[in-house]
Amino acid sequence: MVELGPEFNLETSRIGGHNVVVVKGEIDISTAPTLEKALAKFSKKEVFLDLRKTEFMDSAGLKVLITQRSRLDESGGVLRLVVGEGPVMRLLELAGVRESFSIRPTISSPDG
Repeated sequence: MVELGPEFNLETSRIGGHNVVVVKGEIDISTAPTLEKALAKFSKKEVFLDLRKTEFMDSAGLKVLITQRSRLDESGGVLRLVVGEGPVMRLLELAGVRESFSIRPTISSPDG
């Protein structure tokens, strides 16, 4: 588990046979590199990025999602976002990239 101050917590685990990265708190210019490093460990795999407890994400976090999605796609893997209604979904919609991600409401649900 990685903690950078009280507003960012990242944990990588396996849940039900899935590779899962859970982020709680804020993804911004100071925490985005930690998220990128955690996702970069995966290639040729399906990775679930659980952002349901992410309270804030700026353009630095959005850049990580876009670059890691592309990198995983090129390696034969896939990045699946687990996102509820909230700040992350609003950012994806405002940036016009929501449709380019595989988004699920839970880890075990089919694409939503």
